Amino acid sequence: MKGSWNDAREWKDRITVVFSPPADPPWENVVTDAPGKSAVLVPFFAGPGGPELLFLRRSAKLRHHAGEICFPGGMREQGDFGPVSTALRETAEETGIQPDCVETLGILAPEYAVVSGVAVLPVVGMVTRFKPEDLDLSSGETEGACFAGVDLFPDVPVTKTVEVRGTLHEYPEYRLENGWIIWGVTARILRRVLESLKGGIC
Repeated sequence: MKGSWNDAREWKDRITVVFSPPADPPWENVVTDAPGKSAVLVPFFAGPGGPELLFLRRSAKLRHHAGEICFPGGMREQGDFGPVSTALRETAEETGIQPDCVETLGILAPEYAVVSGVAVLPVVGMVTRFKPEDLDLSSGETEGACFAGVDLFPDVPVTKTVEVRGTLHEYPEYRLENGWIIWGVTARILRRVLESLKGGIC
């Protein structure tokens, strides 16, 4: 994934071609046996050395997934039309990035959080007209933020295995330069995104 943002249009076109055309189906049309539905934004930024992704660290005080590294997003709420609506609303609440600063590029098939069983729909987007220093993190939900260059992630990540309720689950693991470790559903989403950009199928 080596590259440069000297021609931002080139990278944007690449990402747009890779991912499905954007659509925001009503939540009622998202069929899943999961006990709950959620959506996250996979937010691409034009970094100084290439495309970057934004990750958040969840507050240690939260009831679920406390302290984990994640993409901005959260559970579907009443009034949300579809996954895009949920992802953009949650992103604005958690980071201060407003919906009009995000160009949605596609929605991936859902991943499932192993512990909670919740369906997580990844919404890929390009963030524009927003400076990283303008992040306004929600103190009740988020403890920190980190931007990571796409070309810094390994082609083949380390894989780990965890046992949950007697069943073994394998997931990739990525370590950021600041020491944060991405695992679980966020790591599985990240792996799909990276593989897609390198010619795989999302």
